[in-house]
Amino acid sequence: MKNINVILIIFFSLIISCKEEKAKVTTTAKKELHYICKNKCENSGSNMAGICATCNTPYVHNAAYHKDEFLKSGPLNVPSNALTPNQTTSTPNKTTPSPAQNSVGVFHYTCKNGCIGGAASASNCKVCGEALEHNTLYHNN
Repeated sequence: MKNINVILIIFFSLIISCKEEKAKVTTTAKKELHYICKNKCENSGSNMAGICATCNTPYVHNAAYHKDEFLKSGPLNVPSNALTPNQTTSTPNKTTPSPAQNSVGVFHYTCKNGCIGGAASASNCKVCGEALEHNTLYHNN
C-alpha cells in the first residue's frame, strides 16, 4: 500500500511539473501601407506607388496611412482672412497656378480609377483617359 501511494505521488508530481507553457501571443499594431490594392489582395501594398503582384492593378493611395500624422505638431495654424485697415479687396492681376504635387508628393487632381500620377488642374488621366478628380489630401500639407 505504501508503494502504491509513493508511485501515485511521483506520477502526479511528474504530470504537474511537465505541463507545456503556451506561447504568449503578442499583438502589434498593424502599420498602414501608403499604397494598397483596390481589390484588397492579401499581402499586397507598398509604401511606394506600384502594381499589385496578385491582380496586376495599380495601387491606390491609402488615406489611412496619414491618420497618425494629422495634427502631430499641434492644432492647425489657419491664417485669418479678415482685412486689415491697410488692405483692399482688389485682387492681383496675375495668379500663380498651384503645382501638380504638394511638398510631400500628393497630386492636386488624381484618377478615380487609381491610375498612377495626376495633374495640377482638372484634366483627363494620361493612363485611362477618365476625368481627374480633386484630391482633398493635397491641401493637408
